[in-house]
Amino acid sequence: MSRRPSAFSALIAIDKPAGMTSFDVVARVRRAVGEKRVGHAGTLDPAATGVLVVGIGQATKLLGQLTLDRKGYVATFQLGSETTTDDAEGEVTRTAEVPAELLSNGCLAAERVGALVGELDQVPPSFSAVSVGGRRAYDAARAGEALELSPRRVRIYGARLTGLDAEAQTWDVELDVSKGTYVRSIARDLGRELGCYAHVSALRRTFSGPVTLDDCMALDELEAGGAALAQERALDPVAVLGLAERPVDVGEVASVINGRHIPSGLARGTYAAHVPAPGERVCLTWEHALVGIWERRGASLACVANFPQGIVRVEPTLALAAPDDPMRPAAVARLAGASIAPGWAWDGQSCDFELPGVPVAGTIHVRRAVASAPLVLADASGAPAESPHPGWLLGDDRRFVCAIGAFDGLHRGHRALLARARERARALGCRLAAVTFSPDPSRVLSARPSADLLGTLDRMMFLLAAGVDALVVLRFTPELAELPYERFLREGLAAIMDVRGIVVGSDFRLGAGGAGDVSALTRLGREGGFEVDGMGLLDEGGLPITASRTRALLAEGRVEDAAGLLGRCHYVTGAVEHGRGEGTGFGFPTANVRVREGACLPAEGVYAGLVCVCGPDALRAYPAAINVGKPRTFAPGEEGEPFLEATLLGFEGDLYGKRVSIVFARWLREPRTFASVEELERVVLSNIDWVRGTLGERSVRVVFSTPHTGEADA
Repeated sequence: MSRRPSAFSALIAIDKPAGMTSFDVVARVRRAVGEKRVGHAGTLDPAATGVLVVGIGQATKLLGQLTLDRKGYVATFQLGSETTTDDAEGEVTRTAEVPAELLSNGCLAAERVGALVGELDQVPPSFSAVSVGGRRAYDAARAGEALELSPRRVRIYGARLTGLDAEAQTWDVELDVSKGTYVRSIARDLGRELGCYAHVSALRRTFSGPVTLDDCMALDELEAGGAALAQERALDPVAVLGLAERPVDVGEVASVINGRHIPSGLARGTYAAHVPAPGERVCLTWEHALVGIWERRGASLACVANFPQGIVRVEPTLALAAPDDPMRPAAVARLAGASIAPGWAWDGQSCDFELPGVPVAGTIHVRRAVASAPLVLADASGAPAESPHPGWLLGDDRRFVCAIGAFDGLHRGHRALLARARERARALGCRLAAVTFSPDPSRVLSARPSADLLGTLDRMMFLLAAGVDALVVLRFTPELAELPYERFLREGLAAIMDVRGIVVGSDFRLGAGGAGDVSALTRLGREGGFEVDGMGLLDEGGLPITASRTRALLAEGRVEDAAGLLGRCHYVTGAVEHGRGEGTGFGFPTANVRVREGACLPAEGVYAGLVCVCGPDALRAYPAAINVGKPRTFAPGEEGEPFLEATLLGFEGDLYGKRVSIVFARWLREPRTFASVEELERVVLSNIDWVRGTLGERSVRVVFSTPHTGEADA
């Protein structure tokens, strides 16, 4: 007899506590949500904690479809002993004295950990879920039998020493590894290589594919909130699957429910729509739910799996938002995280540089997994070390494909260009570098420079989070502007890295007089042995997506249309200072924000949005009504200095002096004068009611996308 479809289906993430098996977690989720069909993806050892993806109802069918091909961990390696299980749960089998330099020399320890990066053949622990001849390795180990476990090819993308305790003889290590990698085996093998043995004494998974700790809820929290909380905190299955989205037309619903072929149509990728390629899988969506996974076969899409009742998804979008269609808190959290510069630390090395003979100077940032060795900041005497040549950080293999541009706003067109560059890098067996400029060239070349969609630091963080292996930020000066493009490439960029490919927009110009257009660069590439790809500008509504077009929309107050080009909501940053406090008299705290000079503010008016504030535990986003303009409450002729004032919902405390990010989500009304205090109060409260009905009235913890994923981004 077939099982009836579940009334409630969702993917959720649990922060697994220590001392429980993954199966124990599943059992508690079943009781908490009242659903028998519950499963998990990516087993965690009983002693480990952290991200565990759980499927409820029909979403259990998704678990086998998830790749989750990259995992992050923070681990404590206990030096000096090896155990039967390679962690603290087992019995000690070997001990050895730990060399003093491994506990006293942090640079040496960091170097040994950093050397873990790369591909290797790894033998799983004897106590593991690996099956040999139909028998689990841990069952054989418990019975005292020794199974011969074959090595498996795994990859360590990143390894970083984050702490060293000489007294406890432990190393704290942060790892970014491929699916199927055992951290216990890493500790065991490293200990043997060091000659002192080692095992894992603590382990926490920080991300699994695109799912991070920020997406997780505690079991106690879920048990208190039940199915309603699980639905509110559900993961977006489309984002977790990493597939393009193909919306279902109303006329196709019956065919999808019955698993019949449908036309291929257009699928929405991360940055642009496309016709699915032969064999490509896509997610079918209908009214805020995932209803199937279909695959391109011939000219049609064929069913791989369908979910008749739909799997709950949370979309970080305001496209359909209205007071009677509020966004869930999880969607607001993701909307904030998708809009502002990522909050995680850049895990890499950086150095400033100046090249002799040419006016090329700036900073290079290299992802730790790419850098040749830890950057030494002081010599043996403790004196500051001389800054290395930037190429030194790149190691022996300095072959790169470079995406070059100002990247102001890092809009959908820029992201598509980076995706193209990443594809070219993979095809050529190279790594990916982004090359950009600070300040924006218009600030040097134009008497009336354009306002910045992003500040330099935020632009850098977005580029680093996009998965580039290296980022070169060049100081844009009048001397650099007058440098011929041939010299810039041959004596500048080529001195830093071995350029095998360049990807730029079709309207790109480089060097003195803008002579280095795509045609000129292509000719130079034929002589210099590198490819040049002049990518056509991404189109939206029959017009190209550009920073200038985005600024023009913002100048008209059309923040929703600008978000369509940016692929996120526009935001500005600034410091909170004492202001008029217009909303305070109505019972709501207000923040008067002095915006960073040169930032692109939208047109005068009132907007719905979010104020992102760094709290003691996390970055939090508060729903807000945002007033941009000049004070004109009662007297239209008495206008003061431009200002930005946000009325926050759910905030208590003091913001003065703090830096905040203001996210503009929706235009509400144009500026106006009021005949009375009563009219002002009525309009202000109406604005706040719209915000409350759509974005909520409490703060949410900002949820960023997964940290940069390098090669796994495809």
